[in-house]
Amino acid sequence: MLSHNYTYADCLDNSIKVSWREDDILAGKNFDYSKRFLPNKLTGVDEIGCLNDNEKRLLNQIMGNGYCHLFAFVEEFIVPTIAEEAMKDAYGDEVKIRALLRFAEEELKHQELFRHSVYLFNQGFGSECGLIPGREEVARVVRGKSKLAVLLLTSVIEWFTQRHYIEHVQDEADLDGLFRDLLKFHWMEESQHAKMDTLLIGEIAEEMTMDEREAAIDEVIELGGAIDGLLSQQIALNIDALEAATGRTFTAAEKEEITASTQRAWRWTFLVSGLSHPNVVKVVSEITNEGVGKVTAVIEALSA
Repeated sequence: MLSHNYTYADCLDNSIKVSWREDDILAGKNFDYSKRFLPNKLTGVDEIGCLNDNEKRLLNQIMGNGYCHLFAFVEEFIVPTIAEEAMKDAYGDEVKIRALLRFAEEELKHQELFRHSVYLFNQGFGSECGLIPGREEVARVVRGKSKLAVLLLTSVIEWFTQRHYIEHVQDEADLDGLFRDLLKFHWMEESQHAKMDTLLIGEIAEEMTMDEREAAIDEVIELGGAIDGLLSQQIALNIDALEAATGRTFTAAEKEEITASTQRAWRWTFLVSGLSHPNVVKVVSEITNEGVGKVTAVIEALSA
């Protein structure tokens, strides 16, 4: 059903080749708070007229911290989902089982990496930065959808991880080195995960009717709306954190400007960059008749 050249054996081999430990990235290191953490494409701070350069840098760092938190947050549902797929047939294809169990273990490692980075940031930034709560509740909502919808959402997340690092972070030498390493090492393992998502999607979709597949796209779009709501909550907390860091109280108009610019950037970062990724579009086009049109409409609405 899906056209690709991915195999569980190749994913397993590559996973072993690029494997890393948290200490390889974080041991004895700290963030350089004189530098930005993320490129402007992922934050939108450069377009905010009411902030000076120092305030833009601080907001960029606050958003970088939020970026790490949101990854740990949204990846909460992936571990049980992939572990279940691995153990569907505990005595089946051993290579597939091993590849998927490594996938699940690596996701746990990613969550711990990002939570550790948030702790490190809180120790060094100098003021409190609020982060949205409730990752377990959100994971339960996601896992309440069809398996195909859950795997499609997983695929969206893991393909946009590729896009963020390769297209926007890899060659940005002016960014903080530790933050770039966080995204680099995350990208290295997620590149295998994205391929295994495609393998699983193909296996599951093949057993579903077209109506069921179309319904799964509708569920992904519904979940995208929920993610958009979470982004809005985090953006409000980012503005509170910027006020605390600068000692400045923003007017309603200033808050509106900051919100509009960073929301536009984060909608691209956490939704559009994944939904529009060529590999996601290809999968949707191959398993549904109407899915690409539905997703395109959402992309246009989020990009307006």
